[in-house]
Amino acid sequence: MTTTHRPLRSGPALTDVRLSPAAVVLCCSAVVVGTGFVLGASWLARPLLGLPVGLWLIAAVYAAWRRGWLDLLEASIPLPVTPAGAKLNLSPLTQRRLAPALRLGVAARAVVADLTVAAWNFEPRSPDQLREAVACALDRRPELAAPLRIGIAAPVDMTRSITTHEAAVPVCWRALDEGRSSSASAARLDLVFRHDGMRGGVANIPERDRRPATWFDWSTPRPLSFASVFPHHVDPAQLTITLLPGADAHDPLVTSMLVAAAAQARFPARLTLSDRFFGRMPLDGEEDPSHIDPGAFRVRAMRRIAQTLSARDPTDASTLERTAASVVCAWLVTPGARVPMAERRSLLEAVAPFVRNRPETWLRLAAVRFANYDDDAAIQALLEADPLVRSSTDQIVVDQAGFVQSEISLGGSGPLTLGRIAAGICLLAAQHPYERLEFLRDDLLEDLRYSGWLLGRDQDSVMLHRVIRELTRIRRAESRGLPGTISLHLITTDAA
Repeated sequence: MTTTHRPLRSGPALTDVRLSPAAVVLCCSAVVVGTGFVLGASWLARPLLGLPVGLWLIAAVYAAWRRGWLDLLEASIPLPVTPAGAKLNLSPLTQRRLAPALRLGVAARAVVADLTVAAWNFEPRSPDQLREAVACALDRRPELAAPLRIGIAAPVDMTRSITTHEAAVPVCWRALDEGRSSSASAARLDLVFRHDGMRGGVANIPERDRRPATWFDWSTPRPLSFASVFPHHVDPAQLTITLLPGADAHDPLVTSMLVAAAAQARFPARLTLSDRFFGRMPLDGEEDPSHIDPGAFRVRAMRRIAQTLSARDPTDASTLERTAASVVCAWLVTPGARVPMAERRSLLEAVAPFVRNRPETWLRLAAVRFANYDDDAAIQALLEADPLVRSSTDQIVVDQAGFVQSEISLGGSGPLTLGRIAAGICLLAAQHPYERLEFLRDDLLEDLRYSGWLLGRDQDSVMLHRVIRELTRIRRAESRGLPGTISLHLITTDAA
């Protein structure tokens, strides 16, 4: 794991060379004229008032630049960008009714803008590039997204109980025939829930070719690894809802889970251009309490699950409650959880007791506690996770060294970076016996010594050294038959 490329102390010698804008304009004009003459534009050499036409063109371009006329043809902004709402001043209801036409208008404008840039820069444009430009333009207009569309194929009483509960985001419920099989993709639905004849059902979320989901089934835990502890997304392919005998079939948590799964399916990588034209647009954005922002629907749907669980007793949790807690815990450490870090911790501490027997819960708690500068509680969470991780080493089928080294080298300046590295060290240490732990510690300390991420962050470096010492101390004590640690920070439902 030794890092071979160390940061340079000085940059290249040519970094001090500066070219004036006038020289750049003259050189570029001369290159264009010379290239045109070589390609067959012989008229550029014809004399005009004693000088070749090409030289007059270079002088004309330079004069136009000096007078600022070239600013009108700036390639980076070929068309003025103005919000459609500011020009048309549409009410939310009118905008929702005209959303299909507005989406077509945004697409047409994106095509014209992209072709204008291509023509000005003499660049070809493929159909895939045009589709990408239209998709990006539509993704920047979340207010044109259609409400979530969820189909229910279940008995009348179950359908009524699911649809009557309040949803955190706008939802268009659609009753489906239980005997007819209809795919969510063909019906342009975000999710289809089917009753399985027993107490529960299966919700299927559409998947396109080469656009798979990142989590097959929310009810099935993923194999333990750094990538599953800190996922980038939590969009599922399906959701199995199991209600045990005696459970409440009208639990509002069922509605919250279906809505959250449908909202997570609106992930940009899973949507095609056709989906976007029909209103299935990404719902991932900042939440603004002053107005209803569809871009924040994913955040609101997941927060509703956490709030529902926080009011319940985790002592005798049901399968559905444990599944919901596992999903929320995973989502709270993703980049898409655009909520303040203090709120992340409060929500994670509230739902963690439902899945406290899973090692990934403690590792995520440690990361969030580090991000909130509660280092002692974070260290305690790592010590709680260590025996659980070592008892689950049969699930760790991939070497975690690459993940840890990548975080150390390219971790960035995010608030969760320190906690992610500490959790990765815990996972990596669990894969090695105590006899090899000393060598692993030396390699980690050397990587930390030459890490560019830790430059100027002495407190984080000291904390990572402490994490390594604590994990080594626990393993040493266990190898000698001594007690390892005493839990001082137990998760409680009212933890802050």
